[in-house]
Amino acid sequence: MTDTAAQNHAKTADALASWRRMLTYMQPYRRWAVLAFCGVLITVILQTTLPLILRTVIDYGVNLGEQGYPFMLLAGGLICGLAVIRGASSMLLRYFGERLSHYVAYDIRNEVYDKVQRLPFAYHNKTPTGTLITRAISDVDEIQRYFAYGFIDGVNIALLLVCITVAMFFISPYLTLAAIIPLIPLMRYSQTFIIRVAPKWRNIMNRIQKLSNHLQENILGAAVVRAYAREEHEKKLFAEQNELLFHEQLALVNQWTFFFPASAFLVATAMASVLFFGGVMAISELGNVTVGTVTAFNTFVFMLAQPLRFLGFVILLTTQAATSSQRVFEILDTPNPIQSQANAPQMPRIKGHVIFEDVSFQFEDGESPTLHHISLEALPGQAIALLGATGSGKTTVINLIPRFFDVTEGRILIDGQDIREVDLHSLRRQIGFVLQESLLFSASIADNIAYGHPEASDEEILRAARAANAHEFIQELPDGYQTIIGERGITLSGGQRQRVAIARAILIDPCILILDDSTSSVDTHTEVLIQLALRQLMQNRTTFVIAQRLSSVMNADQIIVLDEGHIVEQGTHEELLQLNGYYHEIYELQLADQERTRAAIDPKHKHLEEKRATVEFQQILDRMGRH
Repeated sequence: MTDTAAQNHAKTADALASWRRMLTYMQPYRRWAVLAFCGVLITVILQTTLPLILRTVIDYGVNLGEQGYPFMLLAGGLICGLAVIRGASSMLLRYFGERLSHYVAYDIRNEVYDKVQRLPFAYHNKTPTGTLITRAISDVDEIQRYFAYGFIDGVNIALLLVCITVAMFFISPYLTLAAIIPLIPLMRYSQTFIIRVAPKWRNIMNRIQKLSNHLQENILGAAVVRAYAREEHEKKLFAEQNELLFHEQLALVNQWTFFFPASAFLVATAMASVLFFGGVMAISELGNVTVGTVTAFNTFVFMLAQPLRFLGFVILLTTQAATSSQRVFEILDTPNPIQSQANAPQMPRIKGHVIFEDVSFQFEDGESPTLHHISLEALPGQAIALLGATGSGKTTVINLIPRFFDVTEGRILIDGQDIREVDLHSLRRQIGFVLQESLLFSASIADNIAYGHPEASDEEILRAARAANAHEFIQELPDGYQTIIGERGITLSGGQRQRVAIARAILIDPCILILDDSTSSVDTHTEVLIQLALRQLMQNRTTFVIAQRLSSVMNADQIIVLDEGHIVEQGTHEELLQLNGYYHEIYELQLADQERTRAAIDPKHKHLEEKRATVEFQQILDRMGRH
């Protein structure tokens, strides 16, 4: 066996395994499947009965002459009655088949979404969003179509073939061979058709996935594309991918255009064979073949023609569903190392004592560790600031606390408990997290603030917004707290989004608060207001702060300076200035000149901005007290 043949065989085996696994999703809905199959069985039996009635009418009713009128009328009435029953059974199989297919798609789509929600951040970092959307929507739709049409109609075709073949053999084995032999090449051709179509369909689905990724990326980056006048360039790239998809789909269509006439020719050959050999046998009075028998056989072959031609469509649906199910199961089978251990205890109310014990971390596909032997201790209520250049490991440190990633070496303790040994949900719900780029949902501002605490009262939402210095601008919006903001909060400014996100974190009353450069999108004055508000809220709460501005971290209880994953300096603002090291260099670049200038201009009022902001903040607190 050549390598190519071996690969094709392996792919076929994988597709078959995925197809079998896909069928297991019917188990919870067995009754719908049984009802659909009952409709299939009744329909097939009635279809098989009609040619037999026709044979009797021709061989018996016609020979009765005028005396056969009552018989012919009875036969006609019987055929009409059976047609009504067949219509009802067809409706039965289609209704319950559709119902079954939508139940299956519903379960798979929910399972995929739940899996995506629980997959580790490392998976999302390397998997394009468009890929996940395509598999959760388009691929599941292909599975749904298969259960609605491919599976049910496939069973219908299989039963019809068996019943008609048995009925034909029962009437005349020799004439059956004359009808079946021309159809054997059609069976073989259908098998080779599957082998040719399967890889083409996989290529099409992969191409659609790439187009989805490209489209999603350009929609999110629309401002950048237009700012750099790259519309024509992006249009050209999309057109190139779309053209490849067009040619791949056209190649698949070409396979179909040849399949249908070839199958029709083979069916016509079978009918001609029945007419020739049946006519000879009827004239020669061989094997009890009569004119009615030949007519019934031709009817049987004609009844087989449409299912056999539809067999190609069933094959395509099966191939598409098997391919799509493989892509879906790739997501469902992705291991998730970040999860609770079996019977893990609930994390009790956190006091906020956080310890990193010789922690190192390395991404799965990383060549070298991102963090190297990090050891630090945060006492309850302390504010810990993380400072360093881009890529120094600041965000990785805070991502380890809620177990977005797990440490490679060492361990992290909260109140003396290894965070890997407690229930993950009970750990995360006690941690407030404000991301560098705050994501808001397309909902009301009140709903966004209450996202982590949906049972919160209006007063609690207002209190959180005031504490985050967001209440003033929210009141000025058209519908206040009920104003619907656009996708990702696009209708708000960067500073407004950050303050809403801070209010969201405040509302859950976290025991540990993590601020990932949460003031980077606001002006200096607003930053001071937010920092003053947070200073009040950070009391009795362990807080980890990432910031690029020294003004945001100067008052921290500890400042951790990171460089290439190592802690290079650690201490308070004053202690680090005494070291004349990395922190002192940053201080000289950012603040020293500013403070000297302010002192020279007005030595008595060099902190005028802070004082003015303090007065405004006190006014906010006074209003909170009045309300």
